[in-house]
Formats: sequence, structure tokens, C-alpha cells
Amino acid sequence: MNKTLTPIIKPNQIFSKSEIAYLREKKDYRGIGLLLHAWTIIFASIAIYSLVPNLFTFIAAVLVIAGRQLGLAILMHEGAHGLLVNDTNKNNFISQWICAFPVWSDTYGYRHYHLAHHRHTQTIDDPDLSLSKPFPVKKFSFARKVMRDIFGITGLVQRYELIFKTLLTNDTKKDDGKKISGFQSKNILIGILISNIIIFISFSAVGQWWYYFAFWLLPLLTFFQLFLRIRNIAEHAGVKENCNDFNNARTTYANILERAFVAPYYVNYHLEHHLLMFVPCYKLKDAHKLLLKKGHKQEIEIKDGYISLLRSVIV
Repeated sequence: MNKTLTPIIKPNQIFSKSEIAYLREKKDYRGIGLLLHAWTIIFASIAIYSLVPNLFTFIAAVLVIAGRQLGLAILMHEGAHGLLVNDTNKNNFISQWICAFPVWSDTYGYRHYHLAHHRHTQTIDDPDLSLSKPFPVKKFSFARKVMRDIFGITGLVQRYELIFKTLLTNDTKKDDGKKISGFQSKNILIGILISNIIIFISFSAVGQWWYYFAFWLLPLLTFFQLFLRIRNIAEHAGVKENCNDFNNARTTYANILERAFVAPYYVNYHLEHHLLMFVPCYKLKDAHKLLLKKGHKQEIEIKDGYISLLRSVIV
């Protein structure tokens, strides 16, 4: 494993000024459109179950909602990079209240942690190294983790730690070693509580209070965790030991089902995101095409689908 920063490839070494300008440009309507898409799919899934209530539509709704909850986490990631909309204050507000808090997360804490990951990708100082370092793993070990995710154990443990460690300590130590104040942490919990109460009240207003538990908490504590795990594996697990900026992250080609559940909103173009942090997610595919056009296909880390990816890191 590398002990120092990997060589930095600057965008202007690969792309022209006009290409960089195009890739950098953000469109507010595109970011808002992705948010509307995520929430529309969530409510449409619930509506379908309400119209045709049976076991199949219930399971389908839970799975689809879990995929869109991951989508909200991905869009929070966009917000952490300031890429949802052009106005910084609006970007932060939308990312925090419409993306992060509903799925029990925090844009500001994530931004601090995540930018450290970008600075130290796949080095000993990478706060995300624990997500990729154990791979390849044995099939039994992976299956055990999958079961923990599906049965809600992973989700419950994480929420327990979030709530009680925050309430019982004055300061919360983040994964990169720095701290945020107990006051800040408790404000995060209040934001999570408020957003989830709003979701609960919304379901109660249509006479279905139990939908909050069935169609929000259940997906969040179970399949969201599994989809998040697969997404994390795809991004960095099993990359080359002698990493450089072209292969310390991975792009995974995704079919329509994979995009629905484990790769929403272009998150599968993760290598391009690492090379070009300033590019909004809806232009990452364009960045990928440009890299291929410029002859970099043999240099970059690509997997053809998530099944192929998992087979390569599970032995």
C-alpha cells in the first residue's frame, strides 16, 4: 500500500480549456431535476403499493426506495462538492435538508471527511482505506456481511453509534482524527429528527403512519446498507497496489438494474470523479468518453458490470 500521495494528474494535462469549461459548467435545473427524480421514484413506489397492496409490490417498493435512498446519499455527495446548484448557500441547504438529514447523514461532516479521502486516495492517510484494504475477501466473510446488512444489524449498529455516542460525549471524533463539537453533533441529530418527523407526518396525513417504518426506516436499515456496501466496494476495492491517478479508483459500467439499485446518478464513473472533482455527476459519462477518445482506456481501471466486479474481489 502506498505510504505517500499518489502522483497528481492535472486536468489541463488531459483536457483542453474548452473541454474543461464544458465539464465544469453546472446547470441548476439538472441538479434539481435529479433531486425531484429521486423523491418522485420514492413516492411513486409507495403509491403503487397503495393501489395494489400485496407482498410483491411491498418488496419491490422497499428495494426501489432503498436504491433511491442511496441516490439521496449520492446527491448529498454532490452537495458536499458544491455541485448541486451554483449558489453555495442553496447548495448546502438542499444537500443537508433534502438529501442528508432524511437518510441520517450530514453534508458538512461528510465534506470534511470526504475531501481528506480525495487528498490521500488509497494511501495510509486515506480515511476510506478500511473500505478497500480488506479485499479480496472470502465468500463466507462477504456473505456474513450481506446478511448483517439485509437483516438490519449493520444499520441499527450505525444508528446506535450515531445517536448515543453523540448524546453521551461532548466531542465527536471523526474518522480523520479531527473533532466536531458536541453542540454541532447534537444539531445534526436535531436536523435528522426534524426531517424524519416531517416524513412521518406526511405519511400520517394520508392515514398511513406505519408507512414511515415500512417504507422509510425498513429500506434505510436494510437494503440501503447493502447497496451502499456494494457501491463502496466498486469504487476502490481491489485496485492495483502501485496506484496512480488513473487507477486508484474505478469506473464500473452499469446496466439499468444496477443503476436503479447500486449505481444511481452516475456514481459508477468514480475514476472520472477523482480525476475531475469539479465535474457534476451528470457530466461524468462525458468525461469518461473523452478519456477513451484521448487513448487512456488501457491506463484506467474499468470493470464491466457489478457482478464482474464482485467476482474479482470475492474469492
